[in-house]
Amino acid sequence: MDRLALLQNAKRVGYVFSGGSSRCAFQIGVIEALAELGVTPALAIGVSAGAWNAAMVAARSEKRIRYYWRSFMRMPHIDLRNLLIDHSPWRFRHLHERTFGRFMGRDRFKQPDALPLLVSVTRFRDGANVIFDARDVDDPLQLLMATNYFPPFYTHRPRIAGEAYGDGGISDNAPYEKALELGCDAVVVVAQKGESEGGLFKAKGDYDHVVTDPRVVVIRPRHRLPFRFTERRWHILDVLARIGYLRTREVLLDEEHEETNVRAEGEAPSARARRILRAIIRHPV
Repeated sequence: MDRLALLQNAKRVGYVFSGGSSRCAFQIGVIEALAELGVTPALAIGVSAGAWNAAMVAARSEKRIRYYWRSFMRMPHIDLRNLLIDHSPWRFRHLHERTFGRFMGRDRFKQPDALPLLVSVTRFRDGANVIFDARDVDDPLQLLMATNYFPPFYTHRPRIAGEAYGDGGISDNAPYEKALELGCDAVVVVAQKGESEGGLFKAKGDYDHVVTDPRVVVIRPRHRLPFRFTERRWHILDVLARIGYLRTREVLLDEEHEETNVRAEGEAPSARARRILRAIIRHPV
């Protein structure tokens, strides 16, 4: 069965959005293309910045996702006065509070028409991965902030039931197994690491993960994207969303689009650092 037929005929489709900071704008186009092709999600799982897109899908607000991103990017993200509040010049916590309240709201995920929203976080105490259901926590915003926690942009560790948690991408950046465990017979994993770079970044120590389960469809760029992790200009992110849209059509319809061939020059800094570290371990001075 081809990939599109798998998704269209599945009784329960799960969407999994990996982290990647501003590059998660790629996921906007994927969400839009899947909707055009008649794919309907039954639940959404999000990690790090991908959790905000997962939340919009679970809130059944995906048609407003571009407004959400533009609203967030329009607000100033640095204010020295914030040093007195969050002990950081970055205002991302405040920005997320405003956009979350406007587009979703604290009680949205407990309403009958909302989809289940699962969020991957890393427990500071032991580094273990934990996946929470937003319906089971008192404050879903705190859960979303936890999976995005990354110093120095955030300075105070978010707590859930008294336990401190941080960025979920460290311990599981593509928890597609959870969607299968919850009864999905098809899963879409949307990641930002290019295919030419190797396997998926799954977790710390698992940098080239290969998905072998035939029920899982992976949609990601062809190559390493030439977009900054901290990009905030909407006209640039709009291009990235367009690439996500076209790339989805390539994966599911076997189309070819020249726009998806964009690639960053050279080796990714993270890959270079791992290569150097491996060389040092194998051949110590």
